[in-house]
Amino acid sequence: MTPRSVPLVTAAMLLVAACTVMPSGPSVVALPGSNKTLAQFVEDDHNCRQFALGQVGGVGSHPASGAAAANSSAVSTGYSGGSGDSAQHLYDVAYIQCMYASGHRVPVYGPTLAAPPATPPADYKPTSPPPGPQGNTR
Repeated sequence: MTPRSVPLVTAAMLLVAACTVMPSGPSVVALPGSNKTLAQFVEDDHNCRQFALGQVGGVGSHPASGAAAANSSAVSTGYSGGSGDSAQHLYDVAYIQCMYASGHRVPVYGPTLAAPPATPPADYKPTSPPPGPQGNTR
């Protein structure tokens, strides 16, 4: 590499790096698990935010203690992410996996199923008779 091309390559790298925006937090909502206190939720939320930031190349770290630390290796191998994925999407995936592994409620994406139509009880008796046949009957 010539001495003249070094500043050009450095400038190009800085330009590309400037286009990447680090997420400031998750864009999804997580709720405390059924058997979790608010204090546990707040601690796990903080740990999972740090973990997710570390996964996208920010200044985060693996959680230091608790269930999130035990599950951090499972979280890091759970999703490989493609080159087209945004930093926010990758952050959200890591955050959701970490919060779920810590026992909290996280969003689930996919089709929702409608409840089946209600059936009347077996002892149901209508108050009026059903309508008669329609059309020309002889």
